[in-house]
Amino acid sequence: MNTIRSDAKPAVSDNPRRVVLDVLYAVENTGAYANIALSEALQKIPASNERHAFITELVYGTLRMRGTIDYILAQFYKKPLEKLPLRILLALRIGVYQLRFMSRVPQSAAVNESVKLAKKYGHQGTASLTNAILRNVIRSGDKIKFPDKDSDPAGYIAAVSSHPVWLVQEWLERFGFADTLALCDFDNRPAPYTLRVNTLRCSRDEVLQRLAAEGTIAEPLAFPDDGILISGGSAGALIREGLLYPQQQSSMLAAHVLSPAPGSRVLDVCAAPGGKTTHMAALMQNRGEIRAFDLHEHKLGLIRNNAERLGISIIRTQQADSRELTDVPDGWADYVLVDAPCSGLGVLRSRPDSRWRKSADTSREIAPTAYAILQEAARKLRPGGQLLFSTCTISERENEETIKLFLAEHQDFAPLPIECCPELFGGQSSLQVLPQQHGMEGFFFARLQRL
Repeated sequence: MNTIRSDAKPAVSDNPRRVVLDVLYAVENTGAYANIALSEALQKIPASNERHAFITELVYGTLRMRGTIDYILAQFYKKPLEKLPLRILLALRIGVYQLRFMSRVPQSAAVNESVKLAKKYGHQGTASLTNAILRNVIRSGDKIKFPDKDSDPAGYIAAVSSHPVWLVQEWLERFGFADTLALCDFDNRPAPYTLRVNTLRCSRDEVLQRLAAEGTIAEPLAFPDDGILISGGSAGALIREGLLYPQQQSSMLAAHVLSPAPGSRVLDVCAAPGGKTTHMAALMQNRGEIRAFDLHEHKLGLIRNNAERLGISIIRTQQADSRELTDVPDGWADYVLVDAPCSGLGVLRSRPDSRWRKSADTSREIAPTAYAILQEAARKLRPGGQLLFSTCTISERENEETIKLFLAEHQDFAPLPIECCPELFGGQSSLQVLPQQHGMEGFFFARLQRL
């Protein structure tokens, strides 16, 4: 007969904060992506909107505000925080986030639950340390002394807005104090829930009417004309039916900027997971051909699954290094989308763990790869054809400097004015969307034509 061991671990659903700690540990210790680790964890616990919402906020909030939290912890733990066992540090971070950023959580609960975690993953000494530090945080109130914003503006913004100092320094040199602070504040706000209407199956008005009938609060985005914003309720049923596709507003713009015509041949060289690929197919009325490439075979399955759900049949997927597209004849494509690999510095709002994975060298290291992909993809475009180079970063090295170098080295290409969304692009051939200025994720777009 089986017996239950007295030291057996409790079910993961017994303690939401333990779920949070396990997710954060996977992110910190194994490099797991927060959204994937969180999704896997939530699938293992009983469905509860309130519990899931609490876990989600605590995971993303702790990751997002890690810099500020660690600055506060350093006021009360005089050794380097790296000296703490990782799980004890995570228990402290979880506690501080609740104390400083979740006013609805009782202070006693925030402290006591972190102490329990510290005891479970450590010993009585680490539990006592956790208790002492968190109670000092409570007693400090609003008296934490942050760096002086006049003598140390980078240190100040990094501490109060939870961004790496190196990144704040770069942005200060480029944008100045006010815009850098506004950019960091943008990154620290929860991302809105935006979705794209699959116009192959329905209109935006039809989707909005159905959502309203189901009690979901939704409204149209100002642009593009197939985007919506949901601020209350669920769109799960419409997503499963292939009527909606979750997508960031800036990301939705890419297909409209390139605007491939129905019946044309399109090359998408960095296609997974397929949001922009399937969007182009919808604009093409599912007529023509899209060849979608990605470096990783398992990611191509995401494209195929999305295409099937959305009712799209014109996408052909293939695994390849997009720096060597030997299976595509030169001059084959009418349109080319190069959604290049990048540092992702424009989408830190929706990827709260990403800011801590980057370094000052990230843009320098990744820009040559993006340029090599751009050069190879350009050879596949016919004369008169159009190419869109896009990224989800706000790095000048990766964006403006890449296009400037490409045009200098390729005299058979020229900038082409962007015709869609004139209120945003104003007929320019390229635009760096800036979160603090445009109120959406920081994407870059450059439209070119082969002469």
